[in-house]
Amino acid sequence: MTMKRYILPIIAMAFLAATAEAKTVTLRVDAQAAPWRTGSNPKLAFGLADARSPALLVDTALLPGITLHVTATGLTTTVTGGGSYGPEGQSDWIADRGMALFPSYYIEAKGRVAHLNELVGAFVDADGKVVGKPFLIGSAANVPVPDGAAGLSLGINDDRYSDNSGSLTVTIVIPEAKVIVE
Repeated sequence: MTMKRYILPIIAMAFLAATAEAKTVTLRVDAQAAPWRTGSNPKLAFGLADARSPALLVDTALLPGITLHVTATGLTTTVTGGGSYGPEGQSDWIADRGMALFPSYYIEAKGRVAHLNELVGAFVDADGKVVGKPFLIGSAANVPVPDGAAGLSLGINDDRYSDNSGSLTVTIVIPEAKVIVE
């Protein structure tokens, strides 16, 4: 009898501590996509206003405190007939905080530089307003979801979008929330 009292709670705790499968979502980010809508974010304006809408992931699994794993592949060009660059952008063209026409002007690069045509992102609320600070992604990044985020907005770091071509394939792994009962 005593053994039954202990086995059942142990089985229940092991069941509740198990983590569900992560969710994987793939988005296409057009080379002409802005990383956020400037109309919803007038204090985060950039470029010549010729960009397309960002690629947007809206999912109820985007819970505050979880960390998304974002990876990207593909090629974009920065000018018609120009060279092609991966998600890290054009390595010989630094488009950092000193250049107000680029989205990266608003990004804290944290020890690295932002490049022309690099993949960048921002969390947004239900109205499209940026929540927290925009961030660099490049070919891979782990990004924590902030309070108030309803979606992840993705685009290219550029000032003139209409002459860009190509696209990036972005894979986002959303971990399932854990419930641990002790």
